[in-house]
Amino acid sequence: MNKELIKRHEQALLRAMAGVENCQGTLSRLDRQWTRATLTGKINCSRIAQTLIDFIITTQDNFTVLQKNLVDTLVQENTQKVVLEIAAVAQVAIDILKRNLFERTADVGFLATDDDLVRFLLDEAGDGEAVARIEERLREYREKYTVYNEIIVLDADGLVRAHLDPRNDISRSDDPLLAETLAAPSYVETYRESDLVPGRGESLLYSQAIKDPRTGAPLGVLVLVFDFDGEMAGIFDNLKRSSEDIVILILDEAGRAIASSDPGKAPRGRIYALNLRDDFAMTQLRGEAYLTKTLATKGSQGFFGLPWHGQVLKRVATAFRNGTNGHGLDEATIRRNAIFSGRLIKVEEASENVLSDLELVVQNGEIMAAKKTVQADTSEKVEAQALPHVLNEVKKIGDQVQQVFQTSTGGLLKLVTSSRLHDVRFLAALAIDIMDRNLYERANDCRWWALTSDFRRMLEASPVPDADRARMREILAYINSLYTVYTNLFVYDRDGRILACSNPDEYRQEGRRLANHFVAETLRLTDSQLYRVSDFEASDLYEERGQARHTYIYNAAITSLLRPDTVLGGIGIVFDAEPQFLSMLHDALPRDGAGRILEGSEGLFVEPNGKVIASTNPEHAPGDTVDLAGIFCQLACGESTSHLVADDDKLYAVGCAHSLGYREYKRDGGYVNDLLSVVKVRI
Repeated sequence: MNKELIKRHEQALLRAMAGVENCQGTLSRLDRQWTRATLTGKINCSRIAQTLIDFIITTQDNFTVLQKNLVDTLVQENTQKVVLEIAAVAQVAIDILKRNLFERTADVGFLATDDDLVRFLLDEAGDGEAVARIEERLREYREKYTVYNEIIVLDADGLVRAHLDPRNDISRSDDPLLAETLAAPSYVETYRESDLVPGRGESLLYSQAIKDPRTGAPLGVLVLVFDFDGEMAGIFDNLKRSSEDIVILILDEAGRAIASSDPGKAPRGRIYALNLRDDFAMTQLRGEAYLTKTLATKGSQGFFGLPWHGQVLKRVATAFRNGTNGHGLDEATIRRNAIFSGRLIKVEEASENVLSDLELVVQNGEIMAAKKTVQADTSEKVEAQALPHVLNEVKKIGDQVQQVFQTSTGGLLKLVTSSRLHDVRFLAALAIDIMDRNLYERANDCRWWALTSDFRRMLEASPVPDADRARMREILAYINSLYTVYTNLFVYDRDGRILACSNPDEYRQEGRRLANHFVAETLRLTDSQLYRVSDFEASDLYEERGQARHTYIYNAAITSLLRPDTVLGGIGIVFDAEPQFLSMLHDALPRDGAGRILEGSEGLFVEPNGKVIASTNPEHAPGDTVDLAGIFCQLACGESTSHLVADDDKLYAVGCAHSLGYREYKRDGGYVNDLLSVVKVRI
């Protein structure tokens, strides 16, 4: 934490730190009392105790330095605590958004090659019935990927050939985006106003050229209109649970707010200072001071997208209010085991050393005064009688100063510990939310890819010709190249026999008949909205060096184009669980000011029975069983908690959250998968 930056804003920060300000006021009052007591000693006892008085003055000077160190430490620790809290929220806000948007780039890349869309633009774009069919296909897509509020198909001249939103009155577009997209090698990501969605202000659009697969000639453009406002509302609702006095913003490269959790206080369109190189900054919102932190995204799967940032502003007036958030905290345990307490205890120990020296001086002074009282010199007797009163006053003041040191450091130890407990609870909820969001996409993917017309036509034949199986491989490989979170995609027939795989390393699986329960269940589905998922278990469909690994395999039925209620086979998609889950956990672990994960931090995804899904601790492998505290197992969907755990001489804050699902995923009753996330941080 930059001390000069804190010094620059020290007065504004101190005014909001009631405990620190009270501490400073009390120390100042005691310092004045000490000065008066010393002055009394100088006036009344200088002949017999000048050396003692000089030492008392020196001791007071040492205490003054320590008092400043104490106040500086309290200000720094309080400020760092708040900055780390809001930095975590700022990082999460932008990274969760970017995780979502990475999926959109794959969506538009896949849908732009959809055979039905290609055929529509090649042969049928003027046919009313064909328009109705293609719009129904797009509608079915949107029902699975509910993050889009409009999908538009245009020809190469900008004429709108099909779209979904009846309120969007468009027939053609002159937006330069179309020419840019037709010339681009892949997708184009755009955020601004567009005549594609007139009157709606700035919109987030994903566009890609639709090309003739035989010649590569551009036929038109597909545009997916992302529900940006809806997505940000959901992100803000989740993140604002971390604190009631924060405002969360998404800023563009110029610092202009494109999304705000509180438009009343921090409106969209306004420019906010980025201050990306500073530990924190101070700004004003409606006449009130806010402490702010701004961070760029860490990216997702190498995707960074448009140069946006997450910013969090916390109201200074309420940022440093003390509290234990309902936790009963044992100060002695914290003092003994918490690693962060060292720098606080160091200040306290220094004061104890000074006070110990002062007590020795007082004892020597009392002995000297006792000797002088029996001497014949009357004036020295008078001074000797006065000296104990001065020494007692100084000792009493020293004891009070020491009490202030202990109370202040003890209070801050509890405050920081309480903050860590709050943080791990928030981070555990964040981790499970990231997981639910990611797996929501997997449920969408398998259902949509099962509707691929080529698959549905090819599976009508039994056996499927070799040429069609080769084409299946091509389609699957293209999909897998866009959606890199899978190790393999495979199509199987109505007997559960694998016909084609996306990954050449998995071609050996082709011809194999799957007897898994999830395959049998999938082959009984006729509703395109339904899907089935394997248990989290070791599977030879997810091997590494011949060793079966634990994962989820998502499945959807492939039905006949001619007889939609007839199941012809299914598609299975093998989630690359190990690196993907570890990445999610790492995204949720606490970090220091330099962005490094705090030493001693661990993350865990686990079933309520203790079966490990993923862990950042290599001692817990997927499939292992861990012992969960009973309180964790009793959490209901969406609930979270935290508590302290002592392990030998180490102290940990442990947070746990129960999966709630995302959008309709795991909420509509179609799929039940209770999971917990656990975040453990050494304190």
